[in-house]
Amino acid sequence: MRLPINEAFVVSLNRGRYRNPHRDPGSIYSSPFSWPTQLSENRREQDWFVDGMEAARKLKLELGIISEEKDEPEDSTANDAVVDASNIMSDSMLESGRAAARALLLNLDGEAEDGKYQTEKVDESPSNEGMSAKNHFHLPSIKSHCMTICMVPPPIAKVAWKQLSDARRECRDPGFYRWPPHANMLYPFLEPDLRSGGDSVDSTSEQTKEEMRNAFIRELVKFLGKATRQCAPFEVTIDSFGTFGGKHRGVLWAYPKSSTNTIDGIIDEEPLIRLQRLLEEQFPTCNDTRKAGGKFNPHITISHYPNVTDALAAKEEVEAKWKPVSFNLSEIYLLERRGDEGQFKIMATIPLGSEDDAVIHNPPIPFPGMPLTEEDWVHEERMKMKTRRRNGMKRRRRKEKSKDDSEEE
Repeated sequence: MRLPINEAFVVSLNRGRYRNPHRDPGSIYSSPFSWPTQLSENRREQDWFVDGMEAARKLKLELGIISEEKDEPEDSTANDAVVDASNIMSDSMLESGRAAARALLLNLDGEAEDGKYQTEKVDESPSNEGMSAKNHFHLPSIKSHCMTICMVPPPIAKVAWKQLSDARRECRDPGFYRWPPHANMLYPFLEPDLRSGGDSVDSTSEQTKEEMRNAFIRELVKFLGKATRQCAPFEVTIDSFGTFGGKHRGVLWAYPKSSTNTIDGIIDEEPLIRLQRLLEEQFPTCNDTRKAGGKFNPHITISHYPNVTDALAAKEEVEAKWKPVSFNLSEIYLLERRGDEGQFKIMATIPLGSEDDAVIHNPPIPFPGMPLTEEDWVHEERMKMKTRRRNGMKRRRRKEKSKDDSEEE
């Protein structure tokens, strides 16, 4: 029997599949442990086991996956779906808890690296007290560095595109091919947790997975629209630059200053900052862009450097040539990158301050101003940046180990 998409999605959540964040991004691996058919009485008597099942049950209630109500479904198809889900519910509570713990331990052993496919499990429980799952996006998801919600100068803003592209090329930006000139607002963002049911990875067809993914994207876009409809189009001006970093890392960035016309000329909050806040209210787990200091600081990366001294030197050179440029921002984008060598492309175009529906692009489309291939110099700079980041992770691990050793003494 083929379940409707929504019911199939719920059922798939309850089955023992998880995505290993340290392996091939295109692969979905089955859980390494077998499904228990019946739990022994001795095992049930253990407090940790009972508490774990109860915690899993409560979490599923909070996410709306199960209900304590016993109402009859309205139609036979839904009834079949509920029966399927209830038959596996007791086992899946145990299995999902073990899979979540395993994923957590794996994530503790790795760090996100730009240029590498990284995912992390998403706790979709509301971040604000009193906020219910219905008030924010709550479908089963994983955070992915291959997905982002960002501001990009619209293709018609050709002067802004040319100036930013020229500056990035002169500064030898490692992300010149991979990224358009952009300011991330929600990054990493969400992709569907397509854990298939059955005894093998092939038990759910590629067509069904694609249908589930498309349904997920449509729902995602609906929640994005809830935020963007509250924010009218506004002006963005790029006329200043900044840097951050230290001895082992440097970043040069441009500041996208946003403004809007008001009757009294007073703006309490820049429109771009307000837009990011509205988006995060719909996706409260995607707060990575404002973790440092709890504030969102929009920036368009121009290039990366081995240290902040080099970034400061490049800043002086760019400022000497730069001419302030402005454009009207009337839409934002959901971007996706596929594979380590991929380019971020437009999966959805979401209008600002409009009741019009977002436009979903399937397959995703590239920005007109983006290069068709990665030039040799871009690849070389990207590999250098990867090496610097790996060395940085090694330094942090040695420092943490040294700290742990000193505390033991």
